[in-house]
Amino acid sequence: MARKIPALLLSALWFVPAASISGPSTFEPLIGGALLCRDRIDPVYLKDYLIRFYQEPYKTEGEAHWFKPGRGKKLFGVMLEDIFVSAEGSQYAFLGVVLAESLSLARKTILETEGIDFQPFSGETVLRSALGSFLIEYDKTQTKLYCVKHRQ
Repeated sequence: MARKIPALLLSALWFVPAASISGPSTFEPLIGGALLCRDRIDPVYLKDYLIRFYQEPYKTEGEAHWFKPGRGKKLFGVMLEDIFVSAEGSQYAFLGVVLAESLSLARKTILETEGIDFQPFSGETVLRSALGSFLIEYDKTQTKLYCVKHRQ
């Protein structure tokens, strides 16, 4: 009996880091919903969530905490490069991601997977959805998707 317990503990400990690397099953509904402005933005909760399932932010810059989601992490079928959430001192509550696709491809993929259309808001490189989220060209080969609200 004593030999089975350590093996069971070992298998349980092996499973926890694997789950943490890939992230929880709540990632797309929670993060995706907030990014598309379907849900409210709670920066404190989102920062804690990202720390719990990934790791501490790798930088704090531009009033945001920046996280690496891990290799191969996708959202709406598009690879993620970074996730950022507003820092405590920001007058805005926001959540955003850097997508590893061009603006046109990211726009098309989000329309096909989520049914959310982004229309020109400020020229051809800044697009906005009816719900208020933004899709902007970033470094010509990447795209930022974010939702921003004034803090209450």
